Amino acid sequence: MNYIDSLISNCEIARKTIPISEFELQDLEVLDGIGKAIYIVEEIKGDVKKTFTDFSKFKESEKKIVKGRKCPKLNKPSKIMYVGSSVTNIRKRIEQHKGLGYPGTYALHLGYWFKGSYKITIKEYKASLSKEVLQCSGLTNCSGLKNLDTKIAL
Repeated sequence: MNYIDSLISNCEIARKTIPISEFELQDLEVLDGIGKAIYIVEEIKGDVKKTFTDFSKFKESEKKIVKGRKCPKLNKPSKIMYVGSSVTNIRKRIEQHKGLGYPGTYALHLGYWFKGSYKITIKEYKASLSKEVLQCSGLTNCSGLKNLDTKIAL
């Protein structure tokens, strides 16, 4: 099976795959023990164009600093700020997006630039789900968005 056929097959499986749990994150400790998951970072009641501009400026300013914080590529203004997947340690990944991680890790680093409100939705999947299908699940959770690389930023 070639890459495209495999991708299509994985996405068809992902469309039929239902998470074993789904919740809005309140406390990082509830993430301990979660294996495979999709997470969606979404701005609440904000100005998506301003947020996009603020993130773009932050990203550019960090490029000028030796060992500055690494940021994901920009997509387009959207209330969905980021969609990602994790197969090993989702808590650590969320901490990185909040700005609590190593500067060299590609993440939103929200604590360094974002002043608004956001929510993080976690969708946990069975441990037996393949990484490839999990990534397609992230895509199917954000239908209509373009330029997806499984992970999206703004």
